[in-house]
Amino acid sequence: LAQALQCGRSAIVNPSAMLCAALRTRVAGRIARPAAVVSCRAYNYGTPVLWIVRYDDPTWDAEREHEYELIPRDEFGVPVSLPPEVSTNIRHTYYVPPQYYPFLKKLGDDTPELKPYTDKLMNGQMTFFDYEEMFYKFAKPLKVHRSQIPMPYRTEEEIKKTAEVTWEGKWLSYRQRVWGDYQTQHHVRDFMVGMALGTFFSWIGVQHMKQYRVDMKLFYLEAPEHKINWVKPRGDL
Repeated sequence: LAQALQCGRSAIVNPSAMLCAALRTRVAGRIARPAAVVSCRAYNYGTPVLWIVRYDDPTWDAEREHEYELIPRDEFGVPVSLPPEVSTNIRHTYYVPPQYYPFLKKLGDDTPELKPYTDKLMNGQMTFFDYEEMFYKFAKPLKVHRSQIPMPYRTEEEIKKTAEVTWEGKWLSYRQRVWGDYQTQHHVRDFMVGMALGTFFSWIGVQHMKQYRVDMKLFYLEAPEHKINWVKPRGDL
């Protein structure tokens, strides 16, 4: 765990009081900001219920602070700091694991037209432009044989029950409309009653506070014997 934290990688640990208190690290630079990701787990192990993200800088906020140290790149992942006359001359090729070489070799032997492209793919020389050339050279539009698509078929017994099925559909639609109207009225009634009760009790609270302020003002004005903060005259005012 300590080695992973020193490398600046996120670590998921099982929470205990001592371990959570011991997770303190310092990562140089803001590129590797997350110092530790602590997951507090419940009794069902494997399901995190709380995530705590800690950074090396206590004042750092990843959501509010703009990070300008990210390197902008082009569509191939080349940093834009390289001039175009250099970055456009880099040959970006596809990589295929060696276990696919027998299949590609057999595909090239069975289809001689594909052999140059499969050889390039196995040799690590196939670029995106070669892939586009191969795709548009061998791609064919889908031919749909509509005469071979079976039409919907119903037996004579099913055709006789057409009226019954139609009536059942209308009955179900009617039940759904009635249920929707009932739910709408029920929830609207609850909403209106809740808003009325809330407004009423809020009005009572406001009136209580208003009368309390009036009473306190009258108390301090009309009860001299209870004037706690009364300033004694000094005779020079």
